[in-house]
Amino acid sequence: MDHMEVEENFERVRALLGEEAGRHGLKEAMGVAPFSSVYKALIPVQRVRLRKFSGDSFDELLKNGSIVSIAFAYPEHAVDSIAVGSEGNYDRERWNVYAREYMRLNEDLNETSARIASEIGGVTIPATSEGIAAEISCVEDYYPFVVSHRVAAEQSGVGWRGKNELIVNPRFSCAIRLASVLTTLPLRRTPSTTMGCGDCRACLDVCPYLRNKEELQNYREQCRRYLVHLGLVSDVCGKCVKACYRDSVYRDQFKL
Repeated sequence: MDHMEVEENFERVRALLGEEAGRHGLKEAMGVAPFSSVYKALIPVQRVRLRKFSGDSFDELLKNGSIVSIAFAYPEHAVDSIAVGSEGNYDRERWNVYAREYMRLNEDLNETSARIASEIGGVTIPATSEGIAAEISCVEDYYPFVVSHRVAAEQSGVGWRGKNELIVNPRFSCAIRLASVLTTLPLRRTPSTTMGCGDCRACLDVCPYLRNKEELQNYREQCRRYLVHLGLVSDVCGKCVKACYRDSVYRDQFKL
């Protein structure tokens, strides 16, 4: 594999992402992980889903392919609109600013990943399956519909896995949305980060489900039910996102 070609390809993809971020007025991050290591790290039902996305290219991807993890950051005003008020008396109109931004970021990521995939001969994995939280009976029903972008983001150094199970980017906190592109184009791989949450408890302090996840039988299901209960225009909450950005040990380092 030619080192110069690998580096040139990487810079080409990064430039495409930068162009799209500028077009959408957003800030971006990117990493590249080996397809094989991401595939092995997925739960079995999501490996099946990744094989379907890969199609006839699966064997080649497994041997030499990469997964490009791309992230767009939320605007700061959207994060600050989360959970304004107190439990039972939240300003839901303001909270919906974040919920609508969630939808916009997903749309922009889908457009961007589609363009990158088209330019480099890859396959895109969309940002999310929206609106499904209220349609399923338990959170496990969601897993067969998706491939975890977080695994690719973690392995490619876009960020580390936070105590809220989201990806924490060193610059943007966990106030990011993710999408992925599968490709056999030779690309420089980016290593995972050695950073972590350490003793920080910001997200745990603001969310009883996260704080008690070791005691709860299924804290993810409790979280899903709370999202549905909120009744925002998207199935989101974001309390832990705001806490990470505003109150964590890295709050002076983060900047959206």
